[in-house]
Amino acid sequence: MSENTRATGGMSRRDFLTRAAVMAAGTAAASMVPAAAQAVEPGIIGDWAADGSRAVTVPASEEGNASGSDGTYREHNSAAFPADDATPIPPRAVPAKWDYECEICVVGAGGGGLNAAARAAELGAKTICVEALGLHGGNAQEAGMCAILGGSKLQESKRFAFPSYPFDARKLADWAIDEYHYACDPRLIHLIAEAGGVCIDWMADCGVQWRLGEVPVYVAPKNSTLDHHVLKMKDATDAMFSFGQKHGVEYHFQCPAEALVRDDDGRVVGVVCREDFKREVYIHATTAVILTAGGFCNNKALLKQYIPTAAMGCASSYLTAGETGECFRMGLGVGADVSGFNSSASFDGGVDWEAEGGQWARFLYDGMTQLSRQPWFTIDRCGNRLRYMDSRVGEDGANAIYALGDLATIQMTPPGHRSYIIFDSHYEEHLAGYAQEHCRKLITPDLEQIDKVPEHYRDWHHGVQDAIDADVLKKRDTLEELERDLGFEPGVLVEAVRKWNETCERGEDDFMYPMPPEWLHTISDPPFYGCRIGGNLYGTKAGLLINDQMQVVSTKGTPIPGLYAGWHTAGGACGENSYIGDPILGSLLGDVSLAFCGGYLCGTFATGNELGAQAHGGKEM
Repeated sequence: MSENTRATGGMSRRDFLTRAAVMAAGTAAASMVPAAAQAVEPGIIGDWAADGSRAVTVPASEEGNASGSDGTYREHNSAAFPADDATPIPPRAVPAKWDYECEICVVGAGGGGLNAAARAAELGAKTICVEALGLHGGNAQEAGMCAILGGSKLQESKRFAFPSYPFDARKLADWAIDEYHYACDPRLIHLIAEAGGVCIDWMADCGVQWRLGEVPVYVAPKNSTLDHHVLKMKDATDAMFSFGQKHGVEYHFQCPAEALVRDDDGRVVGVVCREDFKREVYIHATTAVILTAGGFCNNKALLKQYIPTAAMGCASSYLTAGETGECFRMGLGVGADVSGFNSSASFDGGVDWEAEGGQWARFLYDGMTQLSRQPWFTIDRCGNRLRYMDSRVGEDGANAIYALGDLATIQMTPPGHRSYIIFDSHYEEHLAGYAQEHCRKLITPDLEQIDKVPEHYRDWHHGVQDAIDADVLKKRDTLEELERDLGFEPGVLVEAVRKWNETCERGEDDFMYPMPPEWLHTISDPPFYGCRIGGNLYGTKAGLLINDQMQVVSTKGTPIPGLYAGWHTAGGACGENSYIGDPILGSLLGDVSLAFCGGYLCGTFATGNELGAQAHGGKEM
């Protein structure tokens, strides 16, 4: 067993957004966080160099075939989660003395928080941004692309829009609402469709360098590739951090938020934080508090209560920088309602490290994850073959993108909510022929921006070897041994492999969803390898209920004064019961784009609603 265990001054919202988007100017010079602020305590969430929780006791992986005693799914091991608490965090009373003063306090310095803080400061608000980690960027730095489906200048220059050109936000919203089976707030969906391109253009004015073929086009033009690489969003978060600094944002790192402060009139007027993880400080936000510190991918109790399908079907989370749900719980503590029940976003190929005592939250590009996402022979615990979804770009890039989430659904829904990949000693010989794209690409030392990948994982073999050493990827001399140790009943795996080999030798797949001939490889030569997989959770879509001005709404149906939330702390971006957050992976915009857009909207609406259109510096909104 391993030890790694969103009043616009009378303006229409469209005019408001459009005019607001052209106010940014200039490119900020690169600026660094002081070295001390960069430090992250080794072994804690956010430290990519260490991937292990304290040693925990787990049952042997073969016991129950990844199912719990109720026959449905293996219970997550709470000790492997950095948080396991669903209780609301009550607000604090106004203190006798405040430690810091500002007009807007942004909680979280990830992609959404950086945009919210930069936008609020640009519009004249004195802004403080607090962050639990030792540096800016958060989970946005683990993203490879920004996803916008049309409306940006770059896309207009190439006559690209989805679902058709020219770009029409209403058409895009209508398409998405239908995809969500109408179980969503149409105002929010239209807001996202309308604001995505505006946000991207604003970020470009702030200094973010978008490059065609990488971002912001997510759905590729026909017969092209996406030229997808790793962690390019770090460039975007660095630029937005620098832009925020230029406009006077005061950043407080290693300063996690603990509670909201509410006055006797019920208005949220501040945040209580733990400065340097030690001293409790009260930050006075006279205008608004904006919650952007993410969802609760890494909080078992919240997952089970609000997104049970993710709790059951996901084998891992790739959001290593937080996502423990404190912002959500703080919102609940001041009476916020919840939106987007049982909705989440997942990729395929979540490796079940936790079943072997490993940590739930794993860095996405760890080698083993990419290996698990290849078109191996895949079965459920009954030995039934499971369909594979091809991510190679053919006639339409949308289909290739969909494959990542659709395959997650396939892998999450079999009996036991786990799937099993099987291959033999020749697996490495097959990889070039698979030619998978997007984040199914293997990580190699010559990959662009490979320096942003933790050094240990710059060669994909290292992550695979880690999995073998932890017995997560089981390596056995016989199929019978592999069958036993994966928890199959005797003969189930052996017979499934026999039928697969017959298909491979015939050279033509007769399965309902056949593999292409070039992907048919027998499983014949030891050692044999097997791994338990499920969804790879990358975004919670259940969150605080917000209106179309990003104001948090109470259970009474009215906005909570002074409180705003961006995605993913906010919910409703894809409605109720959206299993893996589609369309196009993560509620219309890809997840990092949704965070960027939500932060931009929060900063825009909070200053417009609370400070007024002409409040600071004579700027127009």
